[in-house]
Amino acid sequence: MVVDIELPDPTVLIKLHGMFMVIAWILCWSLGASVARYFKKTWVTERYFGGEAWFLYHRLYMFFTWLLTCCGFILIFIDLDGFYEHTHAIVGIITFVLCFLQPIFGAINPHHKAKKLFRLWHVLSGNVTYVLAITNMFLAVGLESAKLKTSLYGWLGGAVAFNVLIHATFLLLEHLSKKRGASLDPTKDASFSRWRKVTLSVQLIGLFAFTVVIAIQIWLA
Repeated sequence: MVVDIELPDPTVLIKLHGMFMVIAWILCWSLGASVARYFKKTWVTERYFGGEAWFLYHRLYMFFTWLLTCCGFILIFIDLDGFYEHTHAIVGIITFVLCFLQPIFGAINPHHKAKKLFRLWHVLSGNVTYVLAITNMFLAVGLESAKLKTSLYGWLGGAVAFNVLIHATFLLLEHLSKKRGASLDPTKDASFSRWRKVTLSVQLIGLFAFTVVIAIQIWLA
């Protein structure tokens, strides 16, 4: 005779774990990556703490990505009694380790010959970590203990598709800017900077909306 075992509802710590990860990777990381990739020739007249504006925004968004990921990782270990070996847990640990190391590699300033290698590693590692984090969210929806609605697959997929569309728009603006040529005045923003700012605002609003909807569904699980 097969007996159905009613699984307990997810605890507050588990829900906070999921919400922190969604805010970190769907919202904060996406914005931080966009600023670093497309805004190095925007806000050229603005400097903060001796650095360029894009670099401050990039560090700010990535700091919150790092902080929320660390908090989410700690919360899930506080809640769970021991380690359960399943795909979501294994991918989560790998994601955390890579995320934890990101600011360390980003802060290293080696000699000129090694600088390009460190920068390449920082970019590649960041993108790999993002892919793992998003993949792990899809894996979390499939966990019976999470009791999440399957509609979350659609919301997560929508957030990813929206972000891809935003990057396609940024790439188009970058192509148009290069086609127009470099500005004769180095103190002015590159061409189409205003449209890049508009696109970034759309990305912020859109991903914030997706984040709120997904976070609410996690909390109501």
